[in-house]
Amino acid sequence: MTQGAISRTSYDCQDVGRLVEPYLDGEFGPDDRAAFETHLSGCSPCRGSVASAMAFRSALRARLREAFAPGAAHTTAPDSLRRRISAALDAEPVRAAPWWRRIVAPLPVTAMAACVAGVLVVLAGHRATDPLVEEAVLKHARDLPLELSTASIAPEMIPGMLASKLDFHPRPPALRGDGVRLMGARLTQLREWPAAYMRYETRQGGRLGLFIIDDPQRRVADEGHAVRTGPDTIWVMNMRGYNVAVWRRNEIVYSLVSDLDEADLVRLVESAQPAER
Repeated sequence: MTQGAISRTSYDCQDVGRLVEPYLDGEFGPDDRAAFETHLSGCSPCRGSVASAMAFRSALRARLREAFAPGAAHTTAPDSLRRRISAALDAEPVRAAPWWRRIVAPLPVTAMAACVAGVLVVLAGHRATDPLVEEAVLKHARDLPLELSTASIAPEMIPGMLASKLDFHPRPPALRGDGVRLMGARLTQLREWPAAYMRYETRQGGRLGLFIIDDPQRRVADEGHAVRTGPDTIWVMNMRGYNVAVWRRNEIVYSLVSDLDEADLVRLVESAQPAER
């Protein structure tokens, strides 16, 4: 134990709940660490709590390290903040404060502010705010009934049938992912804009919803983080638990809503992009 504190000979579950952070920070002396770990060895719930806290710390540090690395495109943090957070991630924990003081002040205010700021900057680069994207996600999640089904209509006929009801031709990209297939389509709207909606399924049973709109006035915002592929830029973001990719081909905007993880979604959209012109 740190000098000046009274050593404990035993710990209970309530102690573990209050002191897990100073324990992980290495603020216990040898005797207290041994007593703390004696309790952990005989208490499965407390071992699980400590393991969860350790996993959270590791995941958060890894995510922040990735997000604030030089050249990371999906964070809006200035270089000075990136350098400070990177230095903090590489630094050893400060041992000056006795562990028992952490009962009253579990985390210094400045450290808390830095952590919160870092996490908010990371998330801000991914979160969608465009109301059109939000409406696309909500409509996809509602599992809209399909008006045209590939069970009875050849997939190549569907765009032309939709075009007869729209003022533009909703040519879908050729999504070349392994096992991705078109299930059907319908007409819909994103706010006041007429849209074509096409639903796909993956071999693993995942669902993707592709919304196609005509946007000659470029009212769809560029947000999320940019992934450059060929002549186009894909904007990738998250909304309500779905990953969304948005890209433009001349006046046509495509929004692909999916339950794929971000890397798989980007690879799928990249497979449909034309070669560099």
